[in-house]
Amino acid sequence: MNACVYFFAVFCICAACANGQSIGELAKAGGKANTGISAGVIKAANTPAESLDSIISKASAGDANAQLALGSYYARGERGLPADAAKAVEWLEKSANGGEKAAMAYLGYIYGEGKLVKRDMQKAVKWREAAAKIGDANDKWSLGNAFLYGFLVPKDQMKALHWITLSAEEGNADAVVKLIEIHTNLKNGAELEKWNTVFAKMQLDAANKGNAVAMVAVADKLMSGNKGLPRNRIQAIYWYKKAADAGNVEAIDKVAKMYAKGRFLPKNPEKAQEYFEKLANTDPSYCFKISAFYGEGKDGFPQDETKSLEWYARGAQNSDVTTKMYLIFKYWKAGDTKNAVKWCNDVIEDTQKNIGALGEQANDTKNVQANMLKQTLQTAKSMLSDISNGRDAPADPNAYFNMLSNRH
Repeated sequence: MNACVYFFAVFCICAACANGQSIGELAKAGGKANTGISAGVIKAANTPAESLDSIISKASAGDANAQLALGSYYARGERGLPADAAKAVEWLEKSANGGEKAAMAYLGYIYGEGKLVKRDMQKAVKWREAAAKIGDANDKWSLGNAFLYGFLVPKDQMKALHWITLSAEEGNADAVVKLIEIHTNLKNGAELEKWNTVFAKMQLDAANKGNAVAMVAVADKLMSGNKGLPRNRIQAIYWYKKAADAGNVEAIDKVAKMYAKGRFLPKNPEKAQEYFEKLANTDPSYCFKISAFYGEGKDGFPQDETKSLEWYARGAQNSDVTTKMYLIFKYWKAGDTKNAVKWCNDVIEDTQKNIGALGEQANDTKNVQANMLKQTLQTAKSMLSDISNGRDAPADPNAYFNMLSNRH
């Protein structure tokens, strides 16, 4: 029988770890791990790759994989076998004693869960640690989290630290991050420096392999000169730009601001515009942020009302009607009646289409959507009239909109 058939018997026991989800995260998610264990056994029981007689024969001959499969079938009462906890444990222990890691982990879970057999935390710890000892970094990370959060094993901070440290030493990045958190809380400077350096090297390796998120993390550390990397702003800017070229929004934002402000990079409005274009193409909401930069003229940005309006209008293209109304007001206040009138007409046209799409519902005085659309239409028409008649823009747009609402 193919070994993968046997392994599938407890596939979902460790599926969370294989997918990068810690035992601790499962615990905080409300005990979903139990469902995963059951699902794994059910899947195993429905695996018809080899006859039950063949599995029993191999299990009896000492095949640890076959013993694992047979134990899982007795646990669930599948493949024609009765549900029998004693036999399930018997075969699982034979498999575990034969060196099968999955059987050890399975036993650890069922003793910790206390459903198939009476809960026995000593045995739960014994088998979980046995599995982690011969397992990889992910297995150790999983067990460390289990001890940290008390998931199917007793809470034990010392054991948690032990297993998480072993996992980190074998290269598990999640474990390294957790150790940084732990030693920060413990104010353990030497260990904190050690693991910050390890993690910074991991991030640098990932950045060199093209991971844009890692590039930004490395750049941040190089910019400030802490958490494992020395200050080197030239290298920091290199990584910011590389991440920006790879499409990372955070990096694009940083580089755009550097060019706009002339800080860390030579002031270059054209380059700033180029990167702002990338931001706007990635997320239209950035148009409003860019508009604010130019409108307020703060943090090194030149105050430029024309650019502020251009960016706000660009964002408003696909935004809600309230945003468009405020754009109209901005044009009105800036004395650009041509664009103010254009946007008023656009809002009126769009709103009339939306009212028409409601059909008979548009005439229902109790229809909230219809009433809101009609209110919007009247407000836009009043604004168009005021602008066309040469009225000055009110000082307070909110007060003006409230006045129009009360009028209608």
